Amino acid sequence: MKRLFFLLLLLLPFLPKAQTVTVTKHANTALNFKAIDVEPQFPGGAKAFNKYLSKNVIYPVNASSQEMNGSVTLAMAIEKDGTITDIKIINGLSEVMDRETIRLMAASPKWKPGMQRGQPIRVRYTFTINYALIGDKRS
Repeated sequence: MKRLFFLLLLLLPFLPKAQTVTVTKHANTALNFKAIDVEPQFPGGAKAFNKYLSKNVIYPVNASSQEMNGSVTLAMAIEKDGTITDIKIINGLSEVMDRETIRLMAASPKWKPGMQRGQPIRVRYTFTINYALIGDKRS
């Protein structure tokens, strides 16, 4: 019995634990790289993400240019399998653009998940999307 207890005591630090890491990404804020080894990434990187946004954003016909130009700060979770969940608007632009931002992120392809010690982890990610209507891309 003492041997079993001793063995369990030795193995306790090696039992896997579920983890969630919070990463805040803003242009003026550095990431805390101590928390994760590899941050989550849109497939193809930042340029591909910007291209995805610009190709897929739908500016509503009935919205004014004031409602469509500006920035939306959002928070979301990138799950271990790369899916996007728990999308929340932190600082919105307008009701129509906030809904469009949520739609864009929900329709996003799977991201490469964040990694810690070689294992995928759930990461809470916060960032800002800037919108500027150039030309006429209204639905």
